[in-house]
Amino acid sequence: MALKYRVRAFKTDTLNRLRYGPEAPRYAERVWIDPAACSRYIEAADLAARMGTGSRQLSGRVVKQWPTDLEQSFDRHPKLSYCWAHWRDGQSWEEAGAIEFMMSRIRVSPTGITDQCRTREDVIRRFETLETIWKDARSRGVIASQGELYPENFREVGGILMHLAPGGEPVFSGAGCHRFAIAMLLGSPFPAQLGCVHVSALPMLQGLRRRG
Repeated sequence: MALKYRVRAFKTDTLNRLRYGPEAPRYAERVWIDPAACSRYIEAADLAARMGTGSRQLSGRVVKQWPTDLEQSFDRHPKLSYCWAHWRDGQSWEEAGAIEFMMSRIRVSPTGITDQCRTREDVIRRFETLETIWKDARSRGVIASQGELYPENFREVGGILMHLAPGGEPVFSGAGCHRFAIAMLLGSPFPAQLGCVHVSALPMLQGLRRRG
């Protein structure tokens, strides 16, 4: 798997350096995002359909046309809504609609699997794992980076994926929903995998590489 990411990185990094210089975006690089600057997301499937490739494959790509029409407010995202209803408002996962949401996704999945879950028991175990992540992040005050979790991880592959819209506004990609929900509740700058970058956001990138 690491070879796949290294090949992508070589292609993206090389092309970007040629076009935009030594401070150009890199594939899967880590950036630090201020939760207070986040207010919108783009559904991963919508962006994939528009761009012709998955959101994570877009990491580091510089774009000149921004899909403003695909942006949505957080209250339209079911996973974010049930996470905040649980961790912020004190509802159980069941009351927040999380269990039923996951079961509905499993029922319509062609493989019968969603987020590695096949059964209600799988779903319950998944939310137990999320509780552990929440408790760890709350004690730290920040979400752990991929490198902290997995020392052999390539850059920030698998982290919360954040795109940079015109002017450098961070836009959530839909990848890493539960961790993003936690990061927003904690309120501290969090590590993220860089998504695609609007050309006007390039001057802001260097500042985002430093932990806030």
